[in-house]
Amino acid sequence: MRAIAIPIAMLVALLGTLPCRADSPYRLDSRREWILLGTGAALDVASLIMVSGVDSFTIDELNNLDTSNINSFDRNGMHPYRDSGVGDAVAAATYLLPLTFLANHDMHQDWRTLGVMWVEAVMLDLGVDGVVKAAVQRARPYAYDPNAPLDKRTESSARLSFYSGHTTGAAVNCFFVARVFSDYLSSGRAKAAIWTGAAIVPAVVGYIRVDSGHHFRTDVITGYVVGAAIGYLVPGMHRHVPDRLSLQPASVLGSSGLALGVSF
Repeated sequence: MRAIAIPIAMLVALLGTLPCRADSPYRLDSRREWILLGTGAALDVASLIMVSGVDSFTIDELNNLDTSNINSFDRNGMHPYRDSGVGDAVAAATYLLPLTFLANHDMHQDWRTLGVMWVEAVMLDLGVDGVVKAAVQRARPYAYDPNAPLDKRTESSARLSFYSGHTTGAAVNCFFVARVFSDYLSSGRAKAAIWTGAAIVPAVVGYIRVDSGHHFRTDVITGYVVGAAIGYLVPGMHRHVPDRLSLQPASVLGSSGLALGVSF
């Protein structure tokens, strides 16, 4: 996915140089977009190189793994290996959430702006996740499980437990969508419902990843926090804030003039 995202980022960067809709809550700035997309692309390339250099576990290394070396919080939350198809499906489905923007007229008109922002968030997520995984090389819980399939325990991804990419990706998408909807909608109830869903979905993904023996508790907690931060802050960086000082024509008691306005 990282390799596919890089050329897409370059195309999106070109879109980011075009003017935005005047009354959009967000603004694109070509310099900022190139910096964000360039940083994401650099991290993605670095992660691809670093992850490809991670060695698989040998049988001797697996036999020497000792659960007593795991902190008690994570050790007490370990579960036997099982298929995590449901968690994979839920995490993958969150990448379709931005399509819900098309149901709103204003968001539909701002599809290019929102698309640039979303690609930036995903690029940063994938890059940071891959670099951290390859740098830490933490053994997954199922690597300690003698009943787990040997081919799973000996593959290189068995060393990439920290942190949970599934949880992070779900959090990025959910919090990004919730933040965008909040900046367009005025209904407090709608916002509350959207934020509730945004908070629950990544938590469910994280629970499944722990319950299936793919991650430790601290893996998914960290992934949740990192993903939520990226998903929330990237739209915030593009938020258009009206000028605090403005001059507008005004008429008072039949006299015309200019009124100085201050917004807070």
